[in-house]
Amino acid sequence: MIPDLRYAIRGLRRSPLFAFVAILSLALGIGANTAIFTLIDQILLRKLPVAEPDRLVMLYQDAANMGSNMGSRMNSYPLYQDLQQKAEPLSEVVCRRLVPASISVDNQTERVDAEMVSGNYFSMLGVKPALGRLFNSREDDQVYRGHPVVVLSYAYWVTRFASDPNVVGKNIRVSDYPMTIIGVSAEGFAGLDPAQSPQIRVPILMKEVMMPDFGWLHFDDRRSKWVQVFGRLKPGYTVESAGASLQGLYTQLRTYEMTLPAAKEWSKYARDQFMKGHIIAKSASLGFSPLRNDFSTALVVLMCMVGLVLLIACANVANLLIARGFMRQKEIAVRLSLGASRTQLVRQMLTESLVLSFAGGVLGLGIAFALTRGLLSLVPQQGQPLLITARPEARILVFTIGLTFLTGIVFGLLPALRASRPDPWVTLKDTVGSIAGGSGSLVLRKGLVTAQVALSFLLLFGAGLFVRSLQNLKTTDTGVVLDNLITFQLAPALSGYDNQRATIFYRNLRDRLPSAPGVQSAAVATVPILSGDEWDSSMSVEGHKATDGEDMQAFMNAVSPGYFQTMKTPMLEGRDFRDGDSKEIGTDTVTGVAIVNRQFVDHFFPGRSALGMHIGWGDGPRSKLTIEIVGVVANSLYEGPREGVHRQVFVPNYGRNSAAMYVRTLTPSVTAYNMVRSEVRQLDSAMPVYSMKTVEGQLDETLLTDRLIAMLSAGFGLLATLLATIGLYGVMAFVVARRRKELGIRLALGAQPGLVVWLVMREVLLLVGIGLVIGVPAAMGLGGYVGSQLYGIRGHDPAMALWTVVLLALVSAIAGFIPAQRASRIDPILALRYE
Repeated sequence: MIPDLRYAIRGLRRSPLFAFVAILSLALGIGANTAIFTLIDQILLRKLPVAEPDRLVMLYQDAANMGSNMGSRMNSYPLYQDLQQKAEPLSEVVCRRLVPASISVDNQTERVDAEMVSGNYFSMLGVKPALGRLFNSREDDQVYRGHPVVVLSYAYWVTRFASDPNVVGKNIRVSDYPMTIIGVSAEGFAGLDPAQSPQIRVPILMKEVMMPDFGWLHFDDRRSKWVQVFGRLKPGYTVESAGASLQGLYTQLRTYEMTLPAAKEWSKYARDQFMKGHIIAKSASLGFSPLRNDFSTALVVLMCMVGLVLLIACANVANLLIARGFMRQKEIAVRLSLGASRTQLVRQMLTESLVLSFAGGVLGLGIAFALTRGLLSLVPQQGQPLLITARPEARILVFTIGLTFLTGIVFGLLPALRASRPDPWVTLKDTVGSIAGGSGSLVLRKGLVTAQVALSFLLLFGAGLFVRSLQNLKTTDTGVVLDNLITFQLAPALSGYDNQRATIFYRNLRDRLPSAPGVQSAAVATVPILSGDEWDSSMSVEGHKATDGEDMQAFMNAVSPGYFQTMKTPMLEGRDFRDGDSKEIGTDTVTGVAIVNRQFVDHFFPGRSALGMHIGWGDGPRSKLTIEIVGVVANSLYEGPREGVHRQVFVPNYGRNSAAMYVRTLTPSVTAYNMVRSEVRQLDSAMPVYSMKTVEGQLDETLLTDRLIAMLSAGFGLLATLLATIGLYGVMAFVVARRRKELGIRLALGAQPGLVVWLVMREVLLLVGIGLVIGVPAAMGLGGYVGSQLYGIRGHDPAMALWTVVLLALVSAIAGFIPAQRASRIDPILALRYE
């Protein structure tokens, strides 16, 4: 192989343009595949670095809850205890809850992400301490609010405490509560989310300190789902075999819950639905990641697209190699005449292919690293470190090497076989224009170009669908004027504020900001809009009797006076909130008024005014209609464009709850950031300000998956079209070179240049037409598979197909016209003399 390798390198050095085009084509295809696979590996394929990950399961319910549900796949704390004590298939069960926290160290306060965990969390996962000790059930899972201790993540210990070995025993304040650091978890342990990890962990019995906004939430409440539950299967059990036993226990627990006071007033329909619930055990060897849920479908779609790009790149290089082999027919014939075997020639040409492929692979790794870093920079981290890296690891290198080798074989084998079988006698005596075997090579090259056109149509059509879908999402009427509107978040409860102090703080900040230079108005909302977050509640409505199974939910938000003015959402009827609309009675804050949106009115009060009507929390017989509707506002989006307009109920903002502040500026929004931070510092220098951005930026974050698919698919579609165009140009230039004598004779006999152009363009149109006959039906058929990712456009949209055909035909015509125009200028004397 060494002589073959040397010969291949010398040959490529003599053809630098060929080598450059081939290596760059392969590098782009291999780099794109490696970048997407890097993300797929880390988000979708990698198992958790814990003891026996294949025996981990996540437990959640598919059931009517008849209570509050605070997040994805949540369970009540009593259900976690029942599973821990009574589930026969499970050797151990843990629970967890991610929460924001404010941490003060040496008089410096910052916001971090914390994880509340049961005492057996580390022992069940088989995690050892890097320093100090970790939690255990005996010491950290016994007394409500009695375990003010903290375990640091290894990364946070390194970055925030400079790997200080004396950190164990250090006193810090977490959410304005004194706690003690007792240890650091092992290096490399991130938790049960493979993409993101909290900086600190706290025993779950410290819930009251860590979740001060949720004082109404109690550990013994079976109707409140707020913890995620994971278990470890006993030896001999599988996920499937454990299901029946777990469902039996779950049914017993639900039967018991039907006897509790909370269930006595449920309707027969509600009781029947409650008993139809199921508990689901799902393998958790890969952990549970919201990022995975958001990006899994997008990554699979993109992997399919980059696979097509690589196929087009391979076809392009194969075309180049076929042309190169054709031009080397006499060289090959000489070598055969001197005794070389066909096997030796094929081996030599495959060596050249592999040299090109591995050069493309090396360059592709660099492209993959840059592309992966660019993609990760778009993912919002919200202060939580992203565990996904762009560095190629062993698995990625193996994937890239395997892909490179396969690519070299795919695009090199057929050209090598084709080029290694000339008839030496005919080839050596023939002229250049009629070398034996040329027709077969040309048919193969035309077939490859046809395939490239078909694949390019698939990619361009898909890119057009995704770009149009993103455009539809971004132009959806939000009901809010986004220009010059910024938002940031505050959490007074995490800084030790009580309700009264927090109310005064919010009011003072709301009053101060409009007087600052360049600020028009400011307001507060408990739930940030267009962020995917939501707070919903069942409601009772005056004059409306709910039927069995009727959805009585409304999406809630607590907002301050001036909120609708700041958002520029029109008030259709009634009045805005006033500062005295809510009041404190003991430890509770009571509101007697609400504002609803047009969607709510159209559903519950069709054709009449809602002003003066009353609503109440919950939809059972004990619900009291104590809240008066004092205003109606226009519809606006809540979670995001995909979710559409919901029925909304707004109540007055109150207390110390975490909230989003909205500031309407008169100047470009980004210039107001420092001013806003300064105003907050003047009121409380220790109050962390986080998630400051424009609301337009917030919408972009919410549409991140759609943006990534649209951006990358457009890039891959254009790249595929460029590669196909190069391939088409190469084939037609080759055709013109082969027909040089014929075209020269035509011109000598009086043919017009336009006729010569048409002779060449006719072949271009034929190749493109065949490619489109294959590509159009394939694209229309596959469009249904990406329909769930689209918004406002069908997966088989005929208008988009037509535009794609026009674009591809235009680009192909330009690629073919250049050699056609060159053919029309052939000098007949030179053409005949050449022959």
